[in-house]
Amino acid sequence: MSKETIQNNKLVALNITIRDQAGELLETTEGVLPMLYIHGHSQMPVGFERALEGKSIGDRVEAVVQPEHGYGFRDEELLQTVPRHLLEGEAELEIGMQIAAQTEDGPVPVRIVAMDADNITVDGNHVYAGLQLHFSAEVRNVRNATAEELAEGPYH
Repeated sequence: MSKETIQNNKLVALNITIRDQAGELLETTEGVLPMLYIHGHSQMPVGFERALEGKSIGDRVEAVVQPEHGYGFRDEELLQTVPRHLLEGEAELEIGMQIAAQTEDGPVPVRIVAMDADNITVDGNHVYAGLQLHFSAEVRNVRNATAEELAEGPYH
């Protein structure tokens, strides 16, 4: 029986650790359940997907991903300060919290990066935008994604 390899439309389970250029830990699945994603569906940075392509269960992958192949470069235009009253009715707001901003194109996730009594500053950039990322992963499982997973993603 041949080993399943990572390719488009495969559901992949990974133990993963992501560090920044200085080696600072950004996130890890160590000690928790593996992360799931569907390969080729823009659920992972393209630079990391390229490093995973063709790998199979048990393989370890190390990849350094530059911003242009990761979460992009920071766009300072995505930093906006809005009057606090526009977010009335939201849960207790805190710096670092992710909320949905209503735009002409529908809801967009933004993070609260500053706030005072009158205003809240939100950032629409991905938290890892502009960073060179160091991925370390072990492939735990690879299988065909189901039709439901392909339609709704692995976390439905």
